[in-house]
Amino acid sequence: MHIITEDVFLKNGLQTFIKQKEITLDNNDVILDFDNNFIIITTLSTLNRIIKSDNPFECYLLHSFLKIKKNTKLTDIFRILNYKSWRKKQDHECRITLTRKERLLLSHIISAGKKKSMLIHSGLDIKTVSTHKYNMLRKVNQPSIATLTQVHNRWKNFRNQPAN
Repeated sequence: MHIITEDVFLKNGLQTFIKQKEITLDNNDVILDFDNNFIIITTLSTLNRIIKSDNPFECYLLHSFLKIKKNTKLTDIFRILNYKSWRKKQDHECRITLTRKERLLLSHIISAGKKKSMLIHSGLDIKTVSTHKYNMLRKVNQPSIATLTQVHNRWKNFRNQPAN
């Protein structure tokens, strides 16, 4: 079992619960701390499939992980983790896809470019860009561009970590 987080307190707490047999996870399971609100639980095989895909960040965003809010009570976390059917969901490919314009917007956001001005110069109206942005954020389940940028930065840090 792997815990990937920069939060030392979270990592130590999870390791303590695992040692005390409060949480039972397999060796293939991974706990990821990607944002301020959620912990993502998945498997190594799912992460490998995402990383090897053509658009790994997009695939990560569109994948339906088991997400647990960080402010969830510990007893509820134990109950959720002991419910094993979440592993079956990890084997499915991401079904939702972004349109060509939504992918273009996502790539401009990731590259930290002037997304609106670049898309407007490509012949799109500012309202159209706004609509694509809204649809893309809804599909990837992110509340704002700022949050999406934070998730991308954490993803980039995760991808650059040396393998254990």
